[in-house]
Amino acid sequence: MEKRNILVFVLSIAFFVLFSNITIINRCPFAKDLNGTVAISSMDLRFGFYDVIFLDGKRGLIGGKGGVIFRTEDSGKTWTKVISGVNGSIFCFSFINRNVGWAVGQFGLVISTTDGGRTWEHQNSHLKNHLFCVKFTDKLHGVAAGDWGKIILTDDGGQTWSDVSLERDIILYDTDFVSAKEGWLAAETGVLFHTVDGGRTWEDLDLGRGKTFFGISFDKLGNGVAVGMEGVVCHTSDWGENWKLERVAESSFFNVFLVNGKGLAVGNMASIYETKDGGKSWEVIASPLNMRQNWIQCVAKIQEERYIVAGVRGSILFIQDSRIDR
Repeated sequence: MEKRNILVFVLSIAFFVLFSNITIINRCPFAKDLNGTVAISSMDLRFGFYDVIFLDGKRGLIGGKGGVIFRTEDSGKTWTKVISGVNGSIFCFSFINRNVGWAVGQFGLVISTTDGGRTWEHQNSHLKNHLFCVKFTDKLHGVAAGDWGKIILTDDGGQTWSDVSLERDIILYDTDFVSAKEGWLAAETGVLFHTVDGGRTWEDLDLGRGKTFFGISFDKLGNGVAVGMEGVVCHTSDWGENWKLERVAESSFFNVFLVNGKGLAVGNMASIYETKDGGKSWEVIASPLNMRQNWIQCVAKIQEERYIVAGVRGSILFIQDSRIDR
């Protein structure tokens, strides 16, 4: 399929970037933590990143190609490499608190942590298909989804996973849940999937006019945003009862993060757009000229009005008060 070929192209670029850019430890500020590992500056990370998450205003994780995970305890100024124990690329994190979380990725990869991402354990998904997204609503209940319509869910914290995959061949890129039972999936060809039973069954909504949705995010006020190919944005202000589709940018969006009506959408050509009204309107945040060939894959909120975005070639930017923080 055309959209699957696009994904393979994205992964190919990240593969090239990872092995053609090597972290030079002796060029960056460093200090050793209690375990003797080296903390490196965010300016010296040279990896393709797919997801970033912050557990509070200080502690966060970033992951990507080849199972790489870095951890920060100073809001992203320095990062310590974590031994993930896996080689498959990590595409998505989900945490229910500061300590307990999961990550999913390539070839059915599922790993979990109970110490804030310092150490990780493998969980068996019984899949070989890529898992692009995961969302846990509490310490027991979680849903992961990915390539070929694959969906798995757990009721015991990932000790066992049930296969509830769709019958259709469709790539499922991102998920978000608004409650323990109700959630959404962003998919290729402009489809959103909706569940009201914790992910066991899904209703499809064809909303994107053929334009793939790569990211989706809801806040706690009923606002939701799905973003995707050719700068399309589909937004709702009533928990998904009604959606409005618009084209916001020329470049494609790969991810979106929304909280209290405010958030960022990011994508190729280092595009960064901001909304302050739940996705109804968007303003561009100009990225540095030397990064505008890079693809931004992920975004997270660090503190009030402060965000981090990241992507290929070790691209990491901080957004403070609607501006690039230099």
